[in-house]
Amino acid sequence: MKLEIIMEIDTKECRWCSSAVLTEISGGRGTLTKVSENNDIYDTFYNKSMLMLGDKPLIQCEVPMCGTCSAMLARGCGIEKANSPELAEIRDRINAPFTDLTTSIENIMPILGLLDDGYYVIADAVLYPTDGEDHFFTNVIDKLHPMDAAANYIYSFDFDSGTDGFPSFLYPTQSNSCLNTERAKHYLDVIDKDNAPRAIAYYHYGFLCALLDGHHKAYAAAMKGEMLKTIVIIPVAAYRSSKKDGQIVKDRVCFADIVIPLDDKVKYRPFKPFVKDLGRFKEYVNEPVPENKLMTYLYPDVTELCNFYSSVNDKAKINDELIEKSISSDSEADEYYLRYVMRYLSKTDIDRAVIIAAKIIHSENSGYYKKKMAMQFLVKHKCPESEMIVTDYLIDHDPDVNDPIYRLADSYWE
Repeated sequence: MKLEIIMEIDTKECRWCSSAVLTEISGGRGTLTKVSENNDIYDTFYNKSMLMLGDKPLIQCEVPMCGTCSAMLARGCGIEKANSPELAEIRDRINAPFTDLTTSIENIMPILGLLDDGYYVIADAVLYPTDGEDHFFTNVIDKLHPMDAAANYIYSFDFDSGTDGFPSFLYPTQSNSCLNTERAKHYLDVIDKDNAPRAIAYYHYGFLCALLDGHHKAYAAAMKGEMLKTIVIIPVAAYRSSKKDGQIVKDRVCFADIVIPLDDKVKYRPFKPFVKDLGRFKEYVNEPVPENKLMTYLYPDVTELCNFYSSVNDKAKINDELIEKSISSDSEADEYYLRYVMRYLSKTDIDRAVIIAAKIIHSENSGYYKKKMAMQFLVKHKCPESEMIVTDYLIDHDPDVNDPIYRLADSYWE
């Protein structure tokens, strides 16, 4: 197998990754692949599809013809049943501290060699260890069912704008019986560091990625309310066309929401042919993973995530006047604006973010959801100032186990 890095991608405006490269694979074995059934659009609304590793289904899927509709997903048999020597070969290397994306690509070459020939974006990304519906990602329903995060485009009526799908949430490929929560604790001290060992995922559809390796890392991330640092493999999702000299010409290729122009180096390549019949999907039953020790309440669902990014389109500027107005406003748009502000400042000016969180909590007009968001932020970003704010809140409020904000504050020292 040969892998060529064609170009480094500018990720300054990318909402979900810190670095990414466009690669071309030739001589791949084609055993880690999507297989789709060719259904006539007039006969059915869905096309059957499977993400396969060899002859083992990792995800079973029915993809809608409509980009704003949710796909129907069901779990596969469990990646451990594929007995992949390639996964075993890279495990020690991928569990080492992260250095850079190029080194990670070299470390996972055995996995990349399982792919079909073609173009792939490989990105160092951060993903939520949930299914986009407030559950720990392993606890998806076993039966074929629609998932909110499995839509390629989500429209926000609050902001009159939409969000194209991009790697955000996770879908399990390993059976739940393989998850050892004690082993996951091994990653607790490193999971939130910049050089944390990466998980590996394959971008599947909409806002969902199939987690190929790193289920224990994901559990550790959820125990701390952190996002999961992940190397994501992104195949071609679509080609786009423009009208030139009176003719429709394919001129762009899409990898989730990353769009790259076609040129002499990046050319149009037809998609893999459909198969005739995938047969009936099987049901693989898994016992759910207990979530009582996980901080999944700190993560947004897919609707909240898309509203968050839509709010940026309306109010991208961060200034004190807008912040003060949004704290006392009862508008949902202002709530999402504050979420955007807090998330941005958590990476750029944590002291200012803590001050804003304190203002939200102390304001009589900020409302329940903003106060909850601010308390979530303080619980997640611990420092002497945030501890003082939380302590004052607990002193000023009577204990109430039925109040989610009080429970959040009380969990600060857990």
